[in-house]
Amino acid sequence: MKKVRVKPEGSSLSRRDFLRVLIGSTAATAAAPRGGLVVASEKAPEKPNIVVLLSDDHGILDSGCYGNKVVRTPNIDRLAEEGTRFTAAFTATAMCAPSRSTLYTGLYPHRHGAHPNHSAIRAGVKTLPYYLCELGYLVALAGKRHIKPIRSFPFEYLKLGEVDEYLAKVGTGPFCLVIATRDPHGPYKKLPPGEGYAPEEVHVPPYLVDTPETRQIMADYYNSVAALDGQLGEYLEMLRNRGLEENTLFIYTSDNGTGFPFAKWTLYDAGVNVPFIARWPGRIKAGVASDAMISFADVLPTCIEVAGGTPRENLDGISFLPVLDGKKSEHHDLIFGTHTTKGIISGSEFPIRCVRTKSHKYIRNFNPGGAFTNVLTHGRSRREADAALFWKSWLKKAERHSFARERVEKYQHRPAEELYDLRTDPYELKNIAGDPSQRQLLASLRNRLKEWMKQQGDPFW
Repeated sequence: MKKVRVKPEGSSLSRRDFLRVLIGSTAATAAAPRGGLVVASEKAPEKPNIVVLLSDDHGILDSGCYGNKVVRTPNIDRLAEEGTRFTAAFTATAMCAPSRSTLYTGLYPHRHGAHPNHSAIRAGVKTLPYYLCELGYLVALAGKRHIKPIRSFPFEYLKLGEVDEYLAKVGTGPFCLVIATRDPHGPYKKLPPGEGYAPEEVHVPPYLVDTPETRQIMADYYNSVAALDGQLGEYLEMLRNRGLEENTLFIYTSDNGTGFPFAKWTLYDAGVNVPFIARWPGRIKAGVASDAMISFADVLPTCIEVAGGTPRENLDGISFLPVLDGKKSEHHDLIFGTHTTKGIISGSEFPIRCVRTKSHKYIRNFNPGGAFTNVLTHGRSRREADAALFWKSWLKKAERHSFARERVEKYQHRPAEELYDLRTDPYELKNIAGDPSQRQLLASLRNRLKEWMKQQGDPFW
């Protein structure tokens, strides 16, 4: 057996290297983190292809198939009609880089190491490209990366405009392709009057303060959601035109919720409960809505099992393939979340951890005396100006309206503990941690969270 050595750590695999190593007539072995990387030489057409379309900052409430009657998302809605729509899918943290690292490692942020934003996973942590290459797959990432260090993620890296060309070259696969768009991340799309969405027609969620400025920035956000939906439709059409639709597991999800207050940078459901739709013709029943609780940490082991492998026992995630197959209706009974710090703007650290059941959410704030000030401020140029107007409108309304005053105070100053009954309070507006009748539940969830934090090596446990 001829041995072919891939590029050493410090450089990613090029397309030419991947095609030569993985499609060539010989098998290959190569050095890899935590053991050897064994690359299959012969393509296995019977293996399904895997495509993950990963959007940026798309809230679960902002698609037609998830109940939004204003925003127009015909392609996302059609995908839901053709597959399984999860209502209880959760990212491990409502921040870009830690969320993506969890998706690609099957580990929660404190175990893979990239728990602050813009940080790197630990040396030796094995990632999706290694696992699936071992199973004979071509593995590529088109679009946004936001992962470090690149040498630990040896995807074949593409531009979004190169996806169709890539699909033409890989033939029938098997391949795994992650398409990472930047929409609907801000700065949001401003369209001329009469085009796009008007401020008066948007849906302002109950946890936000309804002001003209809130509505304007949400209308712009809806424009960006519509752009995302159009991109999804284009990629689905590419698969169809290449004859790849039938043998492809297609997953759509977002790295976290919207960039508005009480969503991104927090552990409220608006930030961590994400849209998640899976379509696999002939394997997944069409038009199914599942309330099974799944985590981003589960995506890697699921892909490994779909590809014919056996997930490693030391992963945090568990394959939810039985849920996709309709063999099980439940998955996790507890979902955990973590937020360490934004990683972009300087300021005091505001560590947050949570544990969620189907009915309740417990949140622990480890710096209750600090001020949480991440308010739509990361990025540059127009986004910062819009954010300033948006937040100032809240402050002005808070001078005369009690709900606005409560929202402003709640966003900036958090108690040590929060507890919400999601059955009666899905928007997490009423903290019942101080209710004597909830004392036993509070203690139970507090202990479960502490046990998980200890297992994760979280320094705050």
